[in-house]
Amino acid sequence: MRAGLLKETLIFEALTKEKTPSGAISKEYKEVFKCRAYRKKQSIITGDESAKEQFIGQMTVMLVRKYPQITYNCRVKWAECIWEIKMIEPRDNELTLTLKKLNT
Repeated sequence: MRAGLLKETLIFEALTKEKTPSGAISKEYKEVFKCRAYRKKQSIITGDESAKEQFIGQMTVMLVRKYPQITYNCRVKWAECIWEIKMIEPRDNELTLTLKKLNT
């Protein structure tokens, strides 16, 4: 993957537990990692219509470099939305992330 293709910025957040002075435990998502990514185009190839692209609003696929901070426990902020990691596919020095939009 060439560095010039990485045009999107993904912000990874992890769930953290903090104890308040009163003793209550609060759970919050905090930013743990930020990286650049490439959004893979999703296309349908049917016969001679190979130039058409299908946009699915709830799912997207991103390519990122391999980092140990990227796990299933994280969620992703991208394009003013919050995304859940559904699948991580490792390959050499990169990861293919399948993300699903959350209703928050």
